[in-house]
Amino acid sequence: MKIRDIKTYIVPTIQASEVTYHWSGTKQFLLVKIETDEGIDGWGECYTLADRERGTAMHVEEMKSYLIGADPTRVKNFRNWVYNLFGERRAGIDLYCAASGIEIAMWDILGKKLDVPVYTLLGGPVHKKLKAYANIGPDGVKTPQQEVEMALELARANGYRAFKLYPFANDENEDQIVERIAKFREGLGNDYEIMIDVWRIPDARQALDVARRIEKYGITWYEEPIGPDNLDVLAQLKAGTTLPLVAGEAMFGKRWFNEVCKRNCVDYINPDVSVVGGIGEMVDIAAIAEANYIKVGPHNCNSSTVALNATVHAACVMPNLSAIETFPWHVEIGDRMCRNQLKVVDGFLTLPEGAGLGIEMNEAYLASLPYEPRPPKKWKDLQNI
Repeated sequence: MKIRDIKTYIVPTIQASEVTYHWSGTKQFLLVKIETDEGIDGWGECYTLADRERGTAMHVEEMKSYLIGADPTRVKNFRNWVYNLFGERRAGIDLYCAASGIEIAMWDILGKKLDVPVYTLLGGPVHKKLKAYANIGPDGVKTPQQEVEMALELARANGYRAFKLYPFANDENEDQIVERIAKFREGLGNDYEIMIDVWRIPDARQALDVARRIEKYGITWYEEPIGPDNLDVLAQLKAGTTLPLVAGEAMFGKRWFNEVCKRNCVDYINPDVSVVGGIGEMVDIAAIAEANYIKVGPHNCNSSTVALNATVHAACVMPNLSAIETFPWHVEIGDRMCRNQLKVVDGFLTLPEGAGLGIEMNEAYLASLPYEPRPPKKWKDLQNI
């Protein structure tokens, strides 16, 4: 079997003219399709950073010139090649996102060729049902009551028992941030989990001060209080609060995660299958975390189609799995992109059926969407610095 072609599709969540929100409305998905000379195709997905989607797609295109004619079932060989040869042992996050999409598509092909699900190739599932949590997002400044109503509606509709908030994303002071979290807990009650995504916004001191003030509200985890570039400070933050810390969505490759785990910086990691290098790298990272008594809560700010399926295949073989992130507002477009989208039922995701990733993409729909640049984001304005 040989690779015959590699295609990319950039898919907007909504049309550029309809964008009103500063975050999810500007999100675009990057899908990868590998075609082979045996007629078996594979689908992958790359994580996209806003304003850099075409750059990531260009990385796929540059790798394509080396991959035409290669055997797509040699997944591990591809991973070695990306890091050591193509990346020259100095790969960056955009390259790893591109490589993730290709690697996921290769697993899809291998599973289809052998007529087994990808998770069977990984040793079989540890979990047949996987707990999901809902990211209710920072789009638009919502009142705490609106956030509570949104969470309770998702609980009624899909059985969610855990929700992630962005209290630092509303340009509020420390007292307002703490009050927002307190009101959310009060409105939600004590039967639901709350995750706080700090999103690398405050400085380390403010992140720690807020963490200490909200310890009494039963927070499941405190995510990315600072960026991933200073593990010593991250370890100091962990020592300074009883809140479980999370890091990982901005990291790639098992070598970086190895340092995080060895230094005891966090209680959870949240790697993203479309960022870290793909399914194989994700499983390796989880094993490193398991050896260091750290749980895994996969990040998944991607489409609810290919990347979500890939996440479930990787996550179901992790003994140290916590919960998988899902974005309820991606479901509507997911139904247009995919004929058999995985959906949360009673708060859980179940294993995909069928060979490979077990997904049927609507390529005609993907091909019908011309690329449209997103409007500039006000929070990225150079004049705001």
